[in-house]
Amino acid sequence: MVAERTRTEVWQGLWDARRMVRYYQAMCAQYQRRNRITLWALVLFGASALAPVWDRIPDVVQPVAGLLVAAMSLWILFAEHAAKSAAAHSIASQCEDLAREWAALFARLDNPDEEASEQETRRALDDLKRRLRDATYRSGDAKLVDNEKINKRATAAATEELKASYA
Repeated sequence: MVAERTRTEVWQGLWDARRMVRYYQAMCAQYQRRNRITLWALVLFGASALAPVWDRIPDVVQPVAGLLVAAMSLWILFAEHAAKSAAAHSIASQCEDLAREWAALFARLDNPDEEASEQETRRALDDLKRRLRDATYRSGDAKLVDNEKINKRATAAATEELKASYA
């Protein structure tokens, strides 16, 4: 038999893992979108794309367009949106795997055929917590910036998902 406190911690961990999945999936999509917009803007404002209309552009605007292309090129180089997107995708995938393991652990708590002991559950819980912390810690190494707006949406979505699944 597992203590109610441990059961609550397992549930909280499952919720947190689902929240992290949604958060890092949204972060991945955001970085992909930023990368795509920047690349398309670079193509649009690039000299070859503007060549057919270059003669119609006032002489004063042409250097500004060139500076814009240079600035966007530097932005792509330093913003590293593609790398950040890949890191967020990897973290989301790891969190998805952990959420499945957490759901299995939670299901074992209510399974009379496979009654989990307190010690066994605590050991599994501690391992899952450590692995989730290790997975999400990588976001700092990848220089992912925290996004409170995405976090709020991910929190609400994870809460709704778990309510629907376990109600």
